[in-house]
Amino acid sequence: MRPKHQGRGVYMRYKVKNMELISPIGKLCTSVDLKNPSKRYYEKKLSPFASYKGDNHRINRPKKTTSKSEVDFLLEKGHVGEVEKMILFAINNLVFATSLQITTYLNKTGINIESKSIARKLTRLKEKSFIKQIEFVSESSTSSYKAYYLGYHGIGLLRALDKKTYSQGYVSEIKTAKIKCLLASNQLITQVMRQGMNFKVSKIILNENIRNCIVRPQSILECDDKSYLIEVIRKIDNWEDEFLNKLARYENVIEHYDNLNINFKEKPTLIVQGESYDHMIEIMNILKSRAEESKINIIYTYDRILLYNLEEAFFTIEEKQVKKNIFSLLFSKS
Repeated sequence: MRPKHQGRGVYMRYKVKNMELISPIGKLCTSVDLKNPSKRYYEKKLSPFASYKGDNHRINRPKKTTSKSEVDFLLEKGHVGEVEKMILFAINNLVFATSLQITTYLNKTGINIESKSIARKLTRLKEKSFIKQIEFVSESSTSSYKAYYLGYHGIGLLRALDKKTYSQGYVSEIKTAKIKCLLASNQLITQVMRQGMNFKVSKIILNENIRNCIVRPQSILECDDKSYLIEVIRKIDNWEDEFLNKLARYENVIEHYDNLNINFKEKPTLIVQGESYDHMIEIMNILKSRAEESKINIIYTYDRILLYNLEEAFFTIEEKQVKKNIFSLLFSKS
């Protein structure tokens, strides 16, 4: 039997709305009493994927260009071997990835390699233009972590290996928040990865014949015949309105799950990922008024808990909170 957690004056129950919502790790989600959410999840520290004032990113370019003939030499002599190729495969599948995410991805796909070795190989691949490195800067600091995406020679090598590549074009022009959303989603993906699980990053889901039936989640996750659409929210300007607009489209897409460009075995569950626990609670409060009338199931999570406490990383709005809110709406109209 799973333990019950009690915060300050709050009773955390493992109960869900309408049906038992199973998280991607195969466990029931923790229900949250929005009147008195648990204090033990609060923390001041934010993840590096959170939004910061003056957020921007820049590309760290190699010291010199690498010619195709030099790449041919490196491949011929084995300086770019199977592990390097697997790193390129991982980055291609994740689109943007940190060193930790790449290491976790490879370890969970059966390649036992230490993070220090991955870091050295990433540096080598960057200097030879197989990958590119970006760092994030804000008004007050430069982040210590770096992210990677495929470079010119990495794309060329994977195409030579008959691997479909996902080129990102002019990364300097992509919004920083969009890159951080993908990295935050990849944190979830790499942490929950296990055998038999499949995922797709940044794929459009649509039905061209239905108005507003289109979304592009950060990731689509499929495991144990269940499907999850991952929507990451960053606290940028107008994030509430943008999310509510997108939520309406998610509801439309999920309601038509059996008639889309991507095949789903059953109705997908939406996972909404906030920056922090208090941001997640803020999102829940925005959605609680429509939680009962909505026909889709929503699971909530946030960045840092995915890395440090995966067993308790997935939440739902407590059922009694939803019902109470609906009753208040009914009586207010009478």
